[in-house]
Amino acid sequence: MSFIGDVCNALGDVALWTYEEASIYRRKRETQPLIEESEAASRLQGADYRHVERVSDITSATFSERYLMRNEPVIVADGLLDWPAQQLWSFNYFCEEFGDLSVRLQDAGFKPKDSVELRAYLKQIASLPEVELGCMSNELDYLRYTYDSFFKHLLFTWGFGHRVKTQSFSFLAFQRIQRHWGRPYFLPRSGYRIPWVQMGSLEPNKRMCQDWGLYFSAPGACTRLHVDGMRTNAVLCQVVGKKAGWIFSSSLEGAARTLAEGRSFAHSPAAANDPGGQADRIWRFDLEPGEIMLIPKGLPHEVHTLSPSISLTYNFVTSPEYDDYFKFKSARGPGWIASAPIAAALAFKSVYQKRAVSGSEAREEVSLV
Repeated sequence: MSFIGDVCNALGDVALWTYEEASIYRRKRETQPLIEESEAASRLQGADYRHVERVSDITSATFSERYLMRNEPVIVADGLLDWPAQQLWSFNYFCEEFGDLSVRLQDAGFKPKDSVELRAYLKQIASLPEVELGCMSNELDYLRYTYDSFFKHLLFTWGFGHRVKTQSFSFLAFQRIQRHWGRPYFLPRSGYRIPWVQMGSLEPNKRMCQDWGLYFSAPGACTRLHVDGMRTNAVLCQVVGKKAGWIFSSSLEGAARTLAEGRSFAHSPAAANDPGGQADRIWRFDLEPGEIMLIPKGLPHEVHTLSPSISLTYNFVTSPEYDDYFKFKSARGPGWIASAPIAAALAFKSVYQKRAVSGSEAREEVSLV
């Protein structure tokens, strides 16, 4: 993209941020009635429980119409098509390229923890065995994003990251591995509000999108139930290792958080007012190497690492969905993260364990037929 295009898009970002700050974060929202734990458990027990649909060879138009605009999660099985990262990225690769760097780890709630040598950290988690979903450990924190300064972050966001001098692992990696990945083939080329791309096409490997990060996590690591900070769409690009977890419809936001934390949170507004208009629904996902999952805007989700994992993620909102996104965000406010994982809640364990048994029985019946 040209220098003029970068400047225009940067100005668009500034205008949008200013507008949202004035229109949303400083406006008082109506108080919603609280939902009790027993009612929350009943809501989740009665929810429609299904697996995230898996597709491949999907066009941008179909992806947008069937999933993005309906706020429906989906896994694109060939999502990393033509990404050299599939062949190049490994724990050894990052040890050789960046191993001497000092990095700051984060816990399951995104809070900064100790600084460690990257090489030592990667070798430690790469040696650990695979675990089953629900086997959680707090022994190892994960590496998601290493910060430098707010000004440098803005330069990366606006497409001027190649001019920045930094010792931040995230920023250095973004500069050096640009040729290893790019915009997934099924995402729209242009027409984005977040990040602002009304001129030219989105090149997420050259312009750092919101919440961009490389994730390195150990088996047993859990990113607790949460809604992303700006309630934007997220793409979780799985390069090495396996992940699994759950996504909840926005109508279950209060119930899921109540059950995870063991204290009352607000009722969610009616499903008709939510993006996609979904009734109570829980999606289970299993993410394999080479796949990309869309986590739609505003949906609570919890992610578990099953084997030593390297993934890449970033967030966005397209122009056609912006009005619904803005109204929903105005009603709900910013994102949040639960103080405890929902996988540890006994009432929720009974939900997914029961569904797992019924699902296996159904598969057995199909095979007998």
